[in-house]
Order: sequence, then C-alpha cells, then structure tokens
Amino acid sequence: MDDASAGGPAPLTPDRGEPHGSPGRRLAAIAALAVVPWTVILIYGEVTLVFPFGFVNTNPPELIDTYTLLVVAKGGLPRNPELLPLSILFYLVALASAAAGLVGREDARFTAGILVLAGLSHLGVAYAFSHRLAYTPVPFGAVLMFGVAWWYYWPSLRALMLAPVDG
Repeated sequence: MDDASAGGPAPLTPDRGEPHGSPGRRLAAIAALAVVPWTVILIYGEVTLVFPFGFVNTNPPELIDTYTLLVVAKGGLPRNPELLPLSILFYLVALASAAAGLVGREDARFTAGILVLAGLSHLGVAYAFSHRLAYTPVPFGAVLMFGVAWWYYWPSLRALMLAPVDG
C-alpha cells in the first residue's frame, strides 16, 4: 500500500506551469488591456494617453490613430519609434495565444512570456518619452501587463524561467 492511498502525503510531481483561471477569463483580462492607456504622459498639466490603437490628446481633444502616427505623420514619436509597434505586435500575439486557449491550444508559457515582452517593450516607449523636457510618462499599461502575467500566468512564468518543464 502506498502513502497516498494510506492517507499519507501525496507523491511529489513537478509543477507543469498550469495557468490560473479559465481560458475565457485569461482572454478577457488580456483583451481588457487594449482599452486602458498603456502610457499616460503629463505635459505641462496636459494629458496624452497612449493606447495600442492611437494617442488621445486632451487639449485639444483628438485621437491620432497609430497608423497615421507611424506611417503618415512620421513625427512626434519617441527616440525608439520601433518599440511602439513592437509592443503592440507582442500584445496581439499574446491575445491570439490566449484566444487559442478557448479551444485548448494555448501554451501558457508562450502567452506569459510574450505578454511580459509586450510590457518590457512598452516600458521602453515610456522611457523614450522621458527624454523630452517637461514630459512625465507613467507606464500604466506595462504595469498592468506585468500584473496580468503574474496573476494568471505565474506558474507558467516560473516554469519558463526557473524550472523548465520537459515536454
């Protein structure tokens, strides 16, 4: 008779990095990141909000979509303009990976890692704005990306970084 059936401790099994929450809940959390400002930039009392779909200025109130900002305008971007589309691309890949979880095809380690990369690249966007005088960027969305990755995917991140799981 083994220990588990005798009421003793269960046998130790390696942590497989299973994410928390249902696939739908994880997808909803990642999708919600699209509608919160990723960076809030304070400029002489004015506010500019950086979303993945564009910039929202408060004075005058206007929305400049990302396509216009990157392709048409070719100006007004921070020092490393490739970081903004890169962070958006990483975010969209994480969103698609989480959506694959609805049909049981998500690799949580990949979703967690790419979401962290989206947050890191957007931290670079916020940092690039800090080089301008009187600009105070607050990387709100990057912190939220790290929070979602930690809350839902911490076991997967731990398995990815600290104790790789043999597949």
